[in-house]
Parts: sequence; C-alpha cells; structure tokens
Amino acid sequence: MLILPDHLTQPFSASTISRMKTTNQIIVLITLLLSPQFLFAAELPSDMVNIKSGCFMMGTNQNFLYEDDDDNAREQPAHKVCLDKFYLDKFEVTQSKWDAVMNFNRSVFHKPDQPITHIRWKEARQYCKKSGKRLPTEAEWEYAARAGSDTRFPWGDEINDDYLWYAGNSPREPANVGSKKPNAWGLYDMVGGVWEWVDDWLSLDYYQRSPMKNPKGPERQSFRVIRGNSWMSDGPYIRVTARHRGMSDPTQSYWVGVRCAMSVK
Repeated sequence: MLILPDHLTQPFSASTISRMKTTNQIIVLITLLLSPQFLFAAELPSDMVNIKSGCFMMGTNQNFLYEDDDDNAREQPAHKVCLDKFYLDKFEVTQSKWDAVMNFNRSVFHKPDQPITHIRWKEARQYCKKSGKRLPTEAEWEYAARAGSDTRFPWGDEINDDYLWYAGNSPREPANVGSKKPNAWGLYDMVGGVWEWVDDWLSLDYYQRSPMKNPKGPERQSFRVIRGNSWMSDGPYIRVTARHRGMSDPTQSYWVGVRCAMSVK
C-alpha cells in the first residue's frame, strides 16, 4: 500500500489557495495582453476562415508579363510548400473596422464598407497586432487564395466577373468588400479588390531556395510583398501567383490594403 507524506494529503490552506488564484489571474492577464490569440484561438472568430493544414504547389511554371513588360521569373519555379493550419480574415479590412482601431484614414474614397487603402506595411502590421492578429505570410496568402486549385485563378483559367473586381468591371473606385462570390474556402476578394500586404520581404529569386515547411520569406530586402491585384489591374496581368514590391504611400498608384491572419495553437 502506497502511503503519501502528510504534506500531500493535507488540504491547502486558505492563504495558499488565494495565492494560487492570484497567480493564475496574473498569468491569464499577461497572456491576454501579449498574445490574445492564445486565449481565443480555440474559438473561430466570426469574421475569419479556418484554413486547414496542407501542402500545395506555390508559384507557376507558366510565363506571364507584368504591366511594365517585366517577365514573371519572380513567380517561378512552382515548388511544393506545406503549411500549418491558421485563420485568415474572410474579407479585406474595411474602413469601418480600420477606423475603429487606427486614428487615421488615407483612403481616397471614404466609405465604411470599402477596403482600407493607401496604408504602409508597418501600419498594416500594427492594425493586425492591435486586433490580436498578424499579417499572413506570402505562402499562407497564396495557399488560401488558391483554395485547393492549381489554375490561374481560384475558379479556373479565365476571367470571371462573378468573382473579382478589376479594370474591366470596376465602378472606377474600390467596391464594397464581399460583393463578389468567394473562393472555394469562403474567402472574398482574394483576387482583385485591392492589393494586400503580407509579412514577407520580396526577393525575386526566393522561390528557387524557399524551404518547403512554413516558409517565412527571405532575410531583409528593400521591399515587402503585396499580393492579389486590384480593381485597377487589367485582365492580362491578373493571376493568383502575381507578386509585387509594395510601395504604398499617398503618392504611389498602388491601392494597398490588408487582410489579417491568426495562428492556431
């Protein structure tokens, strides 16, 4: 028969229990302040989509051009990438959501249901952090945008006005988010709408040496990456693999917004 020492069989004193409760409360408070996603990740936020872990072919082996007639070597070669599960915003961040968190709005058209535009990478990251989220990696963005597809667009190889806003059908300003059909995973405006910041630095030859598991992008470069094209993009230059250097400020032509991600613990 196992006999336990007295100190293991005696009940805790009231003062000990009080100290334990205080310690637990402090731990929860610190976790909430520093990493709120750890406490809430178990419950799917209503405005996010649960992206399951998996592998896909990132990039392309096909040849395309950019608006400046540059080739698309930066999208090559197609290479296998495997990702852990994560959450991603269902919609691009609207101006109403942005205004509730940030104290400025440089958008040309000030309408609450339009996506926020003309924001810098650091500002996009700050918004996501204040919202208990983070920027998606470039690999996470493309994996979610493709939604299991291996075609030029998430829905096929041809432009389909039912799924995106671009130069061929836009109302000459950003449209309200979510007004087109979503991709197969329930994400809206992943192609068209506005460009979206991702976390990675841009290296034109990164795909040639990218790791397979949860790639985070290259070490520091000159520009961050923007993905997704916009309502101003012409049809021939739109594709799910397009990747640009981000140059977003009030003097640049790129209409850049953000869509946040959240890790699943």
